[in-house]
Amino acid sequence: MIITEQHLEQLKEPLPLKWRVKNLIPDNKNPKQMILIGFVDARQVQDRFDKVLGAANWQDEYYECKGKQFCKIGVKIGNEWVWKGDSGSESFLDPGKGETSDSFKRAAVHWGINRDTYELGEITINCVMKDEKPVPVNECGNILSGEKLLEECKRISSLHESDLIFDKTVLPAKKIEKIQDLNIEKPKRVRKPTVILP
Repeated sequence: MIITEQHLEQLKEPLPLKWRVKNLIPDNKNPKQMILIGFVDARQVQDRFDKVLGAANWQDEYYECKGKQFCKIGVKIGNEWVWKGDSGSESFLDPGKGETSDSFKRAAVHWGINRDTYELGEITINCVMKDEKPVPVNECGNILSGEKLLEECKRISSLHESDLIFDKTVLPAKKIEKIQDLNIEKPKRVRKPTVILP
């Protein structure tokens, strides 16, 4: 099988998301909102690589660098292996396994897999109690799941303000009253030599 641009584009097609509830607001007893994080698991990513590229045309390698777990994923394009990688973070439930899985999924993002989920970020959505468990709802109070939940999370995400970065000329930094506050030595003044003409 020869890997083409079309194959690489197919890797980017959205995967069905799973949702992790990060927090309930104001508390666990009577929540009004929940903070959701969309994710896919490592098996979904492996299946995507197998289905689109074939098992013989991709591989992964793991290594540690500066105390962090890294994964790099190679895709055979023509006669060469092209590698892309990233590091992972420990998970709360299983730190070692979670870091390995996270590094794999993050490396896959460099190939376009599940990139759209990272753009969603954390979503705060309304919720109600059903069968003693909180469930997400839209503004009308309709319970959400599957594609409808994803659509609502995308809508909420699009409402978030963008981060603003101000240029110094637009919003200058505060003046420092005393140079001693910075704990640095005050630079010595360099005098220009006086030129005396004959």
